[in-house]
Amino acid sequence: MANVSAQYRASSNLTVTNLHGIASSSTWVAGWTSATIDNTADLDLDKLVSGSFVVESSGLAAGEIRVYVYAMLDDTTWPDIFSSGTEGTQGTATLHDTEIRDSLKLLWAQSTDTTASRVYPMQSASVAARFDGVLPPKFALFVTQSTGTTLETTGNQVTVKGYKATVA
Repeated sequence: MANVSAQYRASSNLTVTNLHGIASSSTWVAGWTSATIDNTADLDLDKLVSGSFVVESSGLAAGEIRVYVYAMLDDTTWPDIFSSGTEGTQGTATLHDTEIRDSLKLLWAQSTDTTASRVYPMQSASVAARFDGVLPPKFALFVTQSTGTTLETTGNQVTVKGYKATVA
């Protein structure tokens, strides 16, 4: 009889240069998008996303930090979701509107308070779970926040860890 066990890849920290200092968005339409996360070579069953987000030291309002996930429509085409920024390319981005925001898959949300320079940890969240148990071949993340000021200019992190099952 074969034994099935979990196999995890090494964690990969995404480039977050443009995540640092993203502006607050009361409607969660302005934020940051990751580069394309490509699973066509890894063939993982799931990708777990974790991270940490640091709020500014002053000017804070109670709000929320949100992480969304969106996938390619086919092998080469992203959905047209941004009025500024480029889908699947790391950088700041603005969604067309709240209706488009609501078409994305919410991966994680965290309420924030007015504690200066607080670090909000994002525990591992399953991307496959947001797509009915099947990991898209290519996808990207969208991070937005409504703290009344920018995120801190350093210390933010988004990490991806692949998971697959092995049979021995």
